[in-house]
Amino acid sequence: MSDEFANLSDLEIVSLIHRANEELARRKEMHKETLKADIEQKLRKAGLDLADLFPELGDRDDAAGPDGKASARATRPVPAKYKNHASGDSWSGRGARPPQWVRSILAERGWTIEQFKASEEFQA
Repeated sequence: MSDEFANLSDLEIVSLIHRANEELARRKEMHKETLKADIEQKLRKAGLDLADLFPELGDRDDAAGPDGKASARATRPVPAKYKNHASGDSWSGRGARPPQWVRSILAERGWTIEQFKASEEFQA
């Protein structure tokens, strides 16, 4: 054990660790904000924005504008890629969980989602 900690109680060491972790988190946030400002400045100077470098970010469903509200792009419907031709139900192929009609087909046929998407039977 290091001599600098020998005279500290367990509680004092735990407190020191907690304060050090808080300081690390504060510094990380500060560095992140500085980096963000630097990147934004360089993009403005070049006449670019993040969408120019990362166009895939523009398709995110959770995209929000500077005011924190969802942008018009985030609320625009995505065309269906898959369709249950028997029921008329459709799905864009996005989202954390597929709709119930897709889950039923997966269970019924023992398919993975990748097999479902590869099947031409359900293409819209």
